[in-house]
Amino acid sequence: MITKTSEPKPARSALDVVGDLEGGIDSVAAVPTGFSVLDRVLDGGLSARDLTVLGGVPGAGKTAMALQWARNMASSGHHVVYACYDHDDVSLLSRLLMLEIGDLTGGSDAHSLQARAAVRAVSRGETTLVDAAAESLLVRAAHSRVQAYGGNLSLLAASRETTGLAELTAVADTADAGAVLIVDYLQKIPTDDALSEAIRVDRVAAGLKEIALNTHTAVLAIVVADQTGLNVRRLRQHHLRGASGIAYEADVVLMLNEKYRAVSKLHSAYDPLRAEEFKRRVVVTVSKNRHGPADISLDFVKDFPHFRFDPDGSHVEEQLIDDLMYPE
Repeated sequence: MITKTSEPKPARSALDVVGDLEGGIDSVAAVPTGFSVLDRVLDGGLSARDLTVLGGVPGAGKTAMALQWARNMASSGHHVVYACYDHDDVSLLSRLLMLEIGDLTGGSDAHSLQARAAVRAVSRGETTLVDAAAESLLVRAAHSRVQAYGGNLSLLAASRETTGLAELTAVADTADAGAVLIVDYLQKIPTDDALSEAIRVDRVAAGLKEIALNTHTAVLAIVVADQTGLNVRRLRQHHLRGASGIAYEADVVLMLNEKYRAVSKLHSAYDPLRAEEFKRRVVVTVSKNRHGPADISLDFVKDFPHFRFDPDGSHVEEQLIDDLMYPE
């Protein structure tokens, strides 16, 4: 059986590897995200030994989507570490409670306003979670749900000063088999500041890929757009900061876009109701996939008041903006 290690591996003969396969090796089954249509495209979900990248502009919902996947994976029994450089563990836990409230109410604002206000009060230190749960059935139910999978989900308030590749490697190396490491976000992992951003991103992406390979972990990294990408209607892979290094190292690249911006105006210019419907949705495009089909776009309804998406997505039927046929 193959064991996890961060030590350099010596070269082995092909016959030795054949022997391993004959005796059986550790399972590398994919970990489902809980978004069924995406999991089917990715042949089951996020794969061990792979680096998956989720890119998008600020406010598109990258953290909400990744945290929802983390919750789904933890609920199914997988150990997940969510290392976040933008939010502390209290903020992440509050978002999880909001997510559960939205799941319980089907995303209905009318039924969740009081419960969400109570969670915000807890996150500000104005009351305790015990008191909020005693006063609200929804908060109590959300609390119970988080407790059910909380032991499988580790929230790491990462720091640009102290949480580098070595620390992330140590976290992954001590995780259970079939674990998932989520990094939010890649460009904030500290490296040598004297290097250009392109070189730093390249080294960090290569380091995350090494973590995936050496620890048999599925690694998901959120990445952000460069300045050019902030001004386009449809964000593409080449708009990511440090795009060349990310494109080379990542096994799977997922691009997150607002649907009303990414869809060709042919579908909404003369239909205001349809245009408003597009504003409720995001498009996740499988831009790169080393294990299967790519250039596939999926549609999900967003529920940002609850920091979640409706996991029952579908394939995009409309024509998206294309560099050649449907320019911006």
